Amino acid sequence: MQVLSKNDLLIELLETLVLENGTIQTDIASLSLSKITAASEFACSMYEPSVYFVARGIKEVYLAERTYTYDASTYMISSVHLPLSGKIVQASKESSYLALKLTFNIDEIMEVVQESASARNPLCIKQCDCALVLGKMDEALLDALIRLVSLLKTPKLISLLSPLIIKEILYRLLDHHPHMFIKQFAMIGSYAQRIMQAIHLINTHFSEPLRISDMAHSLGMSNSLFHRHFKKVTTLTPIQYQKKVRLQMARKLLLTQQVDAANASFQVGYASPSHFSREYARMYGAPPKTDTKYSNNVL
Repeated sequence: MQVLSKNDLLIELLETLVLENGTIQTDIASLSLSKITAASEFACSMYEPSVYFVARGIKEVYLAERTYTYDASTYMISSVHLPLSGKIVQASKESSYLALKLTFNIDEIMEVVQESASARNPLCIKQCDCALVLGKMDEALLDALIRLVSLLKTPKLISLLSPLIIKEILYRLLDHHPHMFIKQFAMIGSYAQRIMQAIHLINTHFSEPLRISDMAHSLGMSNSLFHRHFKKVTTLTPIQYQKKVRLQMARKLLLTQQVDAANASFQVGYASPSHFSREYARMYGAPPKTDTKYSNNVL
């Protein structure tokens, strides 16, 4: 009898849990599963603080000028909200793309960091790393992931065991990732932690004018220091970041609500609909009218 590898076991689990093409939210609140049966086109979306695992297939993600390619041998972590673009480059009906997303928040990271023995030797608080990184999957991490997904077959155990397994996964990410970067975002007063505050403010007030000097001052940073560290974390300037957030929110409005391009542009903070249309077409490859909910004979 053939002995399945751990990754084969994960694939087998996912195939029994995700029966249709698409993404499902599971009974574990922070865990979602995806099955895609064909390579996808370029798409833009907001990635929340999460760790992304692929059991089968390949995905490429783009942040500014950087390309991140990950598959079953790697994982990807986004430690802040990032406006990314990407595509699935390997998937088919016979061998579907299978993936998992595990979201986390700063409180969970804080708890793990404070309990970790390595927290006694923290990273220098002046250091900042990019908030999107790849790591190598190892057997212990894969084993914890399989145990977490397996809980979906025994729902009565989820509330008791899933928090423990999720904490184990976060421990392993913190202890084995070469840059240990998440710790920076859990250290009160660090530059990275202050940049995370700025990212949160931009995401919650994206339609308002962005005054760099006011934001930098509120975070106790000079304009140049704020700009440098913001770009180190996100690879984007604050203005570029806000623009991507605005355009993604506008696209969400166009696709889900009965609004025209001009209305959407005003709602996300643009003063000029024509300027909005040019930037939208530059980002998505087509003018906003092609994405309205009621265009193209969609009723």
